[in-house]
Amino acid sequence: MPNLRGRPTRLTPEERKSLTHGDFWIPDDEREIYRRALEAVTAADLPYVVAGGYAVYEHTGIYRHTKDLDLFFEPQHVVAAARALRDAGFTTRLEDSHWLAKAMMGEYFVDLIYGMGNGVALIDNGWIDHSRPGILAACPVRIAPAEELIWHRLFISERHRHDMSDIVHLILCCGDSLDWERLIVRVGEHWPLLLSQLLMFAYVYPGYRTNVPSWVTEQLLERARAQTGVNDEDQDLTRGPLISRFSFTIDVTEWGFNSPRGEQIRKVRQRPEVKEIAQADVWDQRAEPEFVSS
Repeated sequence: MPNLRGRPTRLTPEERKSLTHGDFWIPDDEREIYRRALEAVTAADLPYVVAGGYAVYEHTGIYRHTKDLDLFFEPQHVVAAARALRDAGFTTRLEDSHWLAKAMMGEYFVDLIYGMGNGVALIDNGWIDHSRPGILAACPVRIAPAEELIWHRLFISERHRHDMSDIVHLILCCGDSLDWERLIVRVGEHWPLLLSQLLMFAYVYPGYRTNVPSWVTEQLLERARAQTGVNDEDQDLTRGPLISRFSFTIDVTEWGFNSPRGEQIRKVRQRPEVKEIAQADVWDQRAEPEFVSS
């Protein structure tokens, strides 16, 4: 384990390695499929970043095996990526037109992610511009930036999947090098989610509180103080479905709350670049889209 006495300015590569079960290992058959996918989209000269478990590993050293590969694209590149993967022997499937497609080969698949499932945002060039180089399956790739990974994971709070540990590990390993100003801008009106994770980080790692610059916490706490004891006028609103579609279903279906999730998804589906994805002839399969009633 890294030496946790005192405040390290940053975990060294050796310390980061000690946090994991070993190097990022992929079984040979799975590695070959990922290599084919990465070579296909690279040959098509399409900008993308690798996210998911491999990106977390690159930033923290924490390894966990998954049976998929997460590639993040701006929406305007998704159809070309699907076509390149189809030409490379993959079966393509449009999973949900506002954010997710898949390329499958046997039991393994590649996720083509171009938005958030809750409709909050589409993937933009910030993911590309602030990425860093890496190697996966013997292929040079770009790794999703830590700031965007944190932002993305703030909204994943399902009963079967909760990404709090990824967030606090990213802050532990990268806190001193994060562009906190850019992260706060990214989070925008959803800043309470970031504040809650900063408080969680301070609880989990009390000896590393200074990994987060004091001005960041103070700025968000000041916003929270301004709202203390004050209710919003819209008492029928719940943002719960933005972080957990399933856990807050009862709020909408039985308790009469309104959620911004449905309207946000509808707006995203009307965007020209997303309509182009939905109407493309590159999909071998199409799943039933998420039904949004609120």
